[in-house]
Amino acid sequence: MAASAQSIAPGSMEVRPLTGALGCEIFGVDLANISTAEFAAIHQAFLDYSAVMFHDQILTQEQFADFGKRFAKLEDEPFLPHRADVPGVYYLRGAPKNAKTVSTQNLGWHADHTYQRNPSMGAMLYAREVPAAGGDTLFASNYLSYENLSPAMQAFLEDKIAIHDVLQYGLNSGHHSTATIAAIDMLRGMRTKFPQVEHPLICRHPETGRKMLYLNQAWTVGIKGLTRDESEAVLTMLKRHSTRDIFCCRFRYRSNSLMLWDNRAVQHSPNSDYTGGRLMWRVALHSDWEPGK
Repeated sequence: MAASAQSIAPGSMEVRPLTGALGCEIFGVDLANISTAEFAAIHQAFLDYSAVMFHDQILTQEQFADFGKRFAKLEDEPFLPHRADVPGVYYLRGAPKNAKTVSTQNLGWHADHTYQRNPSMGAMLYAREVPAAGGDTLFASNYLSYENLSPAMQAFLEDKIAIHDVLQYGLNSGHHSTATIAAIDMLRGMRTKFPQVEHPLICRHPETGRKMLYLNQAWTVGIKGLTRDESEAVLTMLKRHSTRDIFCCRFRYRSNSLMLWDNRAVQHSPNSDYTGGRLMWRVALHSDWEPGK
């Protein structure tokens, strides 16, 4: 990864690293009108920095979706209820700290859709309305969290399989309840649609080839073959380790900022430290990759 700002394509496009860990901002490009060479440079920055932000982008929903399709086909979102007019685009309305509803921040650190056999390649957020302050997104590098484990711990985890379970997390976190027959029926349907899946704790990124700690703070609930106490002890340590400050970066939005991240290489956390409105358009980028294969 480059340590300073560098031109990544002919013309005025420029990438500026955000931290020493990961993340960059790209300037001098109009995402509504990008050339093949410009997209190739953007895609390389996506792989090199894992999280990329563009500012001052004027996009229609169609143009936003079209930019996402340059990377992959767009996925349906199983838990976002607000579909926009363009297929694959969803509205994501923030839950500020003074809201009466459950805040998105209660989800905390996570990676998208790892409770499925094929987790998302990535995701994009386009800021339509932002608060005066707050509402940032934090990212943590799966690469660095692996590379900063001791050699002994790396060796121990090499063949370990993690269990990902969206339903169990929902029960543990309080997002879901068993208080009524209707709630139990909802959970039954959810389990039918999303059975537990297994992913290796250590795997290689399918494009960069770099080894990473493939962990999800939210949905990794156990380690196959260990006792419950052993599993909880190891996962508690790994979850704390994986979001150490030195592995992280923080992005601040402006109106018309676009955030793009590699869901395979990072965990992320929305921050609900704001009041007032926050409205994003969101797309999820599909991948056929199955971790460890």
